[in-house]
Amino acid sequence: MNVTSRLFTWNGEHVQQELSSQRNAGDFFATLAPWLIAAALVDWLVTRTLTRFAIFVPKTPEMITGYQWLNWLGQAGSTVAAFLALLGVGAIVVIEWRTRRTWWLALPMAGLATIGMLAPFFRPAIWLPGYSLLAVMVLLALSWRIIRTVAPAIAVRLALLLPVLAMAAAALYQGAPTLYALLRWSGPPAWGLPLFRVGEGLVVLGAAALWWVFGRCADRRSWLVGFLLAISFTAAYLTTPAMTATIVVWSHGLTLTLPWWLYVAALLLFSVTIVHNLRNGRRSVAWALLLLAAAGYAPQLSSQFWFGVIGVWLLSEESRV
Repeated sequence: MNVTSRLFTWNGEHVQQELSSQRNAGDFFATLAPWLIAAALVDWLVTRTLTRFAIFVPKTPEMITGYQWLNWLGQAGSTVAAFLALLGVGAIVVIEWRTRRTWWLALPMAGLATIGMLAPFFRPAIWLPGYSLLAVMVLLALSWRIIRTVAPAIAVRLALLLPVLAMAAAALYQGAPTLYALLRWSGPPAWGLPLFRVGEGLVVLGAAALWWVFGRCADRRSWLVGFLLAISFTAAYLTTPAMTATIVVWSHGLTLTLPWWLYVAALLLFSVTIVHNLRNGRRSVAWALLLLAAAGYAPQLSSQFWFGVIGVWLLSEESRV
């Protein structure tokens, strides 16, 4: 066998190994995704919503017992969700590193995951600056990947970039106190709160953009479900605005500083998009949107941050050129 034949043989085997590695990682991710979605929804709807809503409910002995069981369920779901999110991030790192050579995305994701695993063993002052920096780097790399690989339609790229930009605004807002303390600057920064509110607006705009790309052909049943959720939220807010705003902050991180009807419209469009894609068999899009919802705005835990990253990555996979 001459050198040229050997070279073609080696290249063919190398390509086959890469394709096999990508298929294995993709199959693992496809198996993991439904369980991750279920656990993330438990973390969001039980741990961060129902258990905290119980604060406003009268405490009879039966209610206290039910609250304890609900709290245990939420803690179990949150723990499983954090573990599965870490596995999902590992699968993405393998896909991006070994099969696509996008080291500029894989490396910061791997570094951030490593810090998250080692954080309990060190004081926050040691790892928090690095965590904040890598979180922003991951979002910037994910934005660049969207620009490079997503379909050239501006609407599609914008729909995927808006959630990432909202996450970046929240990450910068949360990381600013650490940065100012590290550099011994006087704080808090004047730009922090305006940036946070801009990010909240990006969440609302992102819901509309995602609907335009993935849900504007929805049927009447999808719109009916969306209207029911929107009407329920409207009734709750108009009846008890303070309690509703408090629950939304705890559950999703939104402060409701914008006009309330904007949030209603965003909820309507976002839920219509999810239901439409579930009904039409585009499970990856529906799963990604559910992960974005479970992540919330300004996530407090690394697992919630990973929900959002995985959700955007799934959407970018669905929209690849």
